[in-house]
Amino acid sequence: MRISTKVLVLSLSVSAVACATPVIMLKNEVTGQVARCGGDVSSSLAGGAMGYSIQRDNDEQCARDYEALGFKRLGNNEPTTAPRVRATDP
Repeated sequence: MRISTKVLVLSLSVSAVACATPVIMLKNEVTGQVARCGGDVSSSLAGGAMGYSIQRDNDEQCARDYEALGFKRLGNNEPTTAPRVRATDP
């Protein structure tokens, strides 16, 4: 492999990893079952920033669906859509 080809392959690999959506891990305390949402790169590679945003929303919906079934998020997996807060004057 020529050096320019190696650089191209390395750049694409790093780009793919950088565009992966965050992994959301959930656990059902009653059954012990563990679920995973997110961590995908396919939509990010196909659609760039817009694909990443759509995939992130899909991942969040996946987590909410599991939460409706009694699963709890593990670790630092807070929802990605924080409530909007209006700034107030002091």
